[in-house]
Amino acid sequence: MSDNDKEPNGKRTNLEVCIKLPAGLISAGASKKKKQQPLTEVQFQFSREAKVQDILDVLAVTYATRYLTNIDLKFGKRILKDFQILGDIIGNELFLNLQIVLKPYCTRDVLKHVLTLREYLGFSPETIDGLSEFAASTSSKFQQLGLSDIKRNLEQDEDESEDSKLSEKHVLKVSDSEKSDFERTVKEILSGINHSSVTEVNAPESNIITPCLRSLSLSAYNPVPPSYKSEGHLLYLQAGTLEGENFHITASTSGFFINKSTSTSFDPVPKEFANEGKVSSQAKHTLFDLLALRSKKLISHVNDFEKKVRDLNPIAYIKPVNTFLHKPWMVSTSTVHSGDYLRMQLDSLSFETERNFNDEFQAVKDLPADTLQARMDSEKLLAKIISEFTVVATKGAMSIFYGDFVAMNPDATKNEQIFLKDNIFYSFVSDVNGAFESKGGHEAAIAASNQDLRIINLLNRVGTQEIRYLLSTIVEFCGRRILAQTPVPGLLSTMGTKNYRDPETGEDLVEDLPNDISVMYGYDESTRRVISNKAFDDAIQKELAKVFHLKSHEIDGSGITLSSQSKGIMGFDKRKYVLDLANTCPLDINFVRDHYDNVDVEKQYPHRQTLLRPELVEKWWQQKIQKEGLDYNTAYEDNKFSFNPDAYQVEGISDGTVDEISDYLRDVILPGIVEDYSTGNVTAPYDGEHVVENLHINGVNVRYLGTLIELAKKCLDDQIKKYQSHLNDVAEGNKEHEEWEKEYLIKVEKLIKARQEEINKYVQEGKEVPKELTEQIKLPEEELRKPTKEAPFIINKDELLPLIHASEIEIISRSIKHILRKHSKNIPLSLVPALIAFVFNLVFGIGYNSSPSAETGDGLNGYEFCTLTRSSLLESISEQAFLRFRYVLPSNWIEKYTAAPFALIRSICYQFGIQLANKDYFFNREQLEIAKQLQEKKSRFLEPLATFSAEDVTIIPRVKSAEYDSIVSDELWAQGAATIESDQNTALSLLSQSVTIREDISSTLSKSVAEKNLSLSTIYNNVGLLPEAVNFARKACMIYERVCGIDSFEVLRSLSNLAVLELSSENVLNTALVYKRIISTVQSFNLVAVHHPIVISALNSLEQLALGIENPRLAIDILKHLAEIIVSLDSADSLEFGYVQSRIGNIYASMNIMPRALEHISCTKDIFTTQLGMNHELSVQAKQWNEGLNNLMKTKQQQKALQDEQTKSNNTEGKAQRKESKSIDEGPNPELADKSVEELLSFIEGDSQESSKKTKTKKNKNKNKKK
Repeated sequence: MSDNDKEPNGKRTNLEVCIKLPAGLISAGASKKKKQQPLTEVQFQFSREAKVQDILDVLAVTYATRYLTNIDLKFGKRILKDFQILGDIIGNELFLNLQIVLKPYCTRDVLKHVLTLREYLGFSPETIDGLSEFAASTSSKFQQLGLSDIKRNLEQDEDESEDSKLSEKHVLKVSDSEKSDFERTVKEILSGINHSSVTEVNAPESNIITPCLRSLSLSAYNPVPPSYKSEGHLLYLQAGTLEGENFHITASTSGFFINKSTSTSFDPVPKEFANEGKVSSQAKHTLFDLLALRSKKLISHVNDFEKKVRDLNPIAYIKPVNTFLHKPWMVSTSTVHSGDYLRMQLDSLSFETERNFNDEFQAVKDLPADTLQARMDSEKLLAKIISEFTVVATKGAMSIFYGDFVAMNPDATKNEQIFLKDNIFYSFVSDVNGAFESKGGHEAAIAASNQDLRIINLLNRVGTQEIRYLLSTIVEFCGRRILAQTPVPGLLSTMGTKNYRDPETGEDLVEDLPNDISVMYGYDESTRRVISNKAFDDAIQKELAKVFHLKSHEIDGSGITLSSQSKGIMGFDKRKYVLDLANTCPLDINFVRDHYDNVDVEKQYPHRQTLLRPELVEKWWQQKIQKEGLDYNTAYEDNKFSFNPDAYQVEGISDGTVDEISDYLRDVILPGIVEDYSTGNVTAPYDGEHVVENLHINGVNVRYLGTLIELAKKCLDDQIKKYQSHLNDVAEGNKEHEEWEKEYLIKVEKLIKARQEEINKYVQEGKEVPKELTEQIKLPEEELRKPTKEAPFIINKDELLPLIHASEIEIISRSIKHILRKHSKNIPLSLVPALIAFVFNLVFGIGYNSSPSAETGDGLNGYEFCTLTRSSLLESISEQAFLRFRYVLPSNWIEKYTAAPFALIRSICYQFGIQLANKDYFFNREQLEIAKQLQEKKSRFLEPLATFSAEDVTIIPRVKSAEYDSIVSDELWAQGAATIESDQNTALSLLSQSVTIREDISSTLSKSVAEKNLSLSTIYNNVGLLPEAVNFARKACMIYERVCGIDSFEVLRSLSNLAVLELSSENVLNTALVYKRIISTVQSFNLVAVHHPIVISALNSLEQLALGIENPRLAIDILKHLAEIIVSLDSADSLEFGYVQSRIGNIYASMNIMPRALEHISCTKDIFTTQLGMNHELSVQAKQWNEGLNNLMKTKQQQKALQDEQTKSNNTEGKAQRKESKSIDEGPNPELADKSVEELLSFIEGDSQESSKKTKTKKNKNKNKKK
């Protein structure tokens, strides 16, 4: 018994729980060898505070008991309740003996049992989630990297001396096989840098989870006839085994048995099998036990699956619980869709009562949260409800899009129709009632729906009690947008009707009685006035005003705190609900003044609903209290620096605070973001999503992408001008230095001449030369110039050019999205793929087919999009780019972004909701001809009419749902982060607990969980726990792959972090494998061409590893590829090229291959002189190095001449000398590879001098021999 199991008083806190299993369970011995007996009991350890339900949860995932879905636990003679606490059951005892009791089934239990069995038998692969009905997901590819185990011990032996450690600091302890694998991997990287393919990067992996049965579904003979119901029959099932047999099964109250039914005849009585008698007809309590008796392959496949996943990280195959898997932009065309009747049968057998998500959501918020466990239980339920609401709402919205639901007002126009299904209210997002008429109409309504959802997400993190809000989900599909919300209780209910007769016509009419549930606070649409309610306003001031920094104000004589466009309604459940919360954030008044108010309609921004983001308001508020020197808590409680949400929204209302926040965005935040990129404080973006995430973190709206590009371009232009000025200054300095050198040499020559005259005088007079005349001539310090060490002037292209590139792609893709939305919302859904293929062909496929046509079928060419031409489409894209992002696209943008088209194609797919078929696309005829040549002669090659076809396109919904992050987890994380400096162990414990809680609430497959694991990897690395850091980094990569996509910026960012950690762990092969994945992914979009630094950074790291394993020739190969990239991006005159050439020469010198060393070093002198100046330390060293190598080469030539002379006189001795010389010339000296220039010069000069001495010695010896 460990000390951890005891309380301070010595009392044991954990219990040993032994559970006796029912007899005859095949699953209890299925994985055992035949000679071993099946398990009769299982043992676990639980805390005394655990509940009986906790034991049942563990049994549900334990191999021997997981098929037992309908059981009770028995203690003595007493059946235990789920909620009972173990400590209360056993008292002070240390051991708890329980027995499993099999319960009789009901129909609901049978259905639950069948669904559970299907999950364990692989009928639901790991790529399935709540939205898989509408979009495909793919498996994780992280396992295919083939990374070795994490290195746990990196310390050197204690008996190693310090000198030994220093001398071997660059040599890594790597096995020969790992060295070989590393070299092979690096060569694959180098050969594939320019040949990466998006089809290969996005090629799907086969599913990990596969079925162990051919089929398992409900039989066609359901429902059970009345005569058999009285016999205990509940359901009839049909199963197909891997052996090809089909069985009809009866599910009864006592279990399952195979009956005599066939596909053509019904006979549900037990079937006896030959040579088995009545035993074969007995019911089995689990369906698994029944099927295992009839299918030998079932158990073997189950065991094989267990072995397969045993070596995998569970993240690779677990299914999301409260989150959704990523829906990639490119999917396989050969997706297997096997028949499964049960998929459609489940809806008809649902035993769930009609759900009311609002009642569930609000009831959970009412639960007491006075303990940590209670808060966690509440958060878990809230996350579950929000996720399930999103799934149901999305399915309902898709049914509306496909026309399967009948509207509540079917006679209304399409945009005005509303729907109610499963207590969820659906409406199309449009300006139906004219509320946004003065702000841009439909465009403003769309923006407001996004802003409203953003506020709801913030409220999920606040945890309000008095103020309630509604669950919301936005679903966009084929250019149409639906808002799904839970209605306010009682708002849609009728209070009855009143019959009356029209006095004029005499017609009998029916009128709905007025609903008592109406607006009590805010904007009342029926009266078109703003009304106030003290109880409502007090609750808002208590729970919302401080959070959003809102100022109380008056509208129409009514005092309110929220925006006048918001509404407060007292529901039938007597809870206070707030709706229409979009305008809770302030208006971006500067943007409105510049781009909407008093602007020509043709150049006007599409709407006036241009609000600032809440992140910006919070950043401004934080810096405001810091600037004023106020205490955070005091300023928060006093609601300092609050603003009026109706400022500039309602005529006559203004607020200087709103102006100040808008100025803060324009004058501080936007320039600060560009400065962060320019200085390398922020990673160069991989794609537009990466840029947008950084903008949102800083509180910047996407409409500022154009401004961001202009600021980045200005920053780049300023740096180029300063660079040119710097080069001019260097050139002038070089001229001045040359003049100084000339004067200096003349002065030295004069001093030497004068001294020599004095020496000659003494010699002529026969006197001894004074000692001071034989010493080195020394000039005054003030006349000498020491080499400078000024930092070189660097243009930050590697940060700013990727920013400009990614931002322009984001602007173009979003502009095309709006064009697609415009043309798709008024055409049949079946024609939208044809629209997308046509637009793609006009933009990207013109090099293959110069005049593509729309695939609309016969007689369907009357739609507006069919008249699009390439010129009109490009003009529309440029127009949208200016209107929505205030950015004028460069004249060559179409050529620039179609040269490597997939980056833009990918972005358009994600913007609109498209999944393309993973296949080869031909953008010109040359690509087609290459494909024909590669095609096997036996197979028929079908030449496509255009680059894209409607068959290549699948439209998927874009779902924006409410998000729920654990407040408890956030609090623990904040505590851990605050104490990491003072109490490391406690801090790490708190941080780990935070992540564990987040996993429990949001599920492991959550973006927020991945973010925390990525942060933990950094934290653990900073405190010296490298193996743990690597583990967290790998986990983050796997989660990101499944929830963000294998080519997402999140995955690339986390892979880069993992590569650095693997490098720190001295795991050379793992580092190379990770970099191989990174490079293949980014090069499929040709990011090197836009100066993205990730590939250059990877090659630099690989070169250092090559030197670390004493493979200088591989390091040289890497550097040569690096040099080629630098020349393609900049030129052979760039400083970066000089650095690389210097490193190559360094390595050659360390290998004693001096001609090659001189070849690469010779160019560095001019580069360093031009870029840094003649008197810069590197220029001086390069000059000395060139001279040293030249002198050494001359010495070698002299040696060779002497050796040739000696060969003539002594042929035998000459051969030996040539052999020795050859061994010296070609022998590598890796210890010198990383030495400084001074050390190499010393080596070169020392080698030269030593060679000279040896030559003289040998010459003298030869002379003696001749004598």
